[in-house]
Amino acid sequence: MIMKSGTVLRALIIAALAAVIIMPLVSCVKLSRKPASTTGQVTVPINASNASNLGSLEFELVYDPAIVQAEGVTKGDLADNAMLDFSLSRSGRIWVALVDSNGLNGNGSLAVISFHKVGSGQTAPILKLENVNAHNATTLVDIITSTTAGSLTTPPVINFTR
Repeated sequence: MIMKSGTVLRALIIAALAAVIIMPLVSCVKLSRKPASTTGQVTVPINASNASNLGSLEFELVYDPAIVQAEGVTKGDLADNAMLDFSLSRSGRIWVALVDSNGLNGNGSLAVISFHKVGSGQTAPILKLENVNAHNATTLVDIITSTTAGSLTTPPVINFTR
């Protein structure tokens, strides 16, 4: 397999930034996971299916800002020892990156997104995963992924090909 030098460089930059800047901040913040409600705060996990030696992961979650506003991102149960970085700077789009030098394995939540409902309608927003980049912890080779969209009540899923 051939690695893209830009992809490897991006993964190394994310790891370095997370280790130096983000890790001290992330380790002291943890939001509770509450079931979806019709008003107020809602948390939605981003789930992994069949992760195997996942060393780095980057993705964007796209949502409708007329219905919900993103408030924050915390590590999920599967990524409890990983370093996390995220950006809420673009309305309707959340960028998330995780790095774990030991590799993440199995099924479970990678990240938990906290939203605040702002829309008055009953429409459940579609939560779509885009620009997913995953790399093996040992070889840094790209891992092939597919995604399943979700909503406030059904978590989006990143499926990892073995």
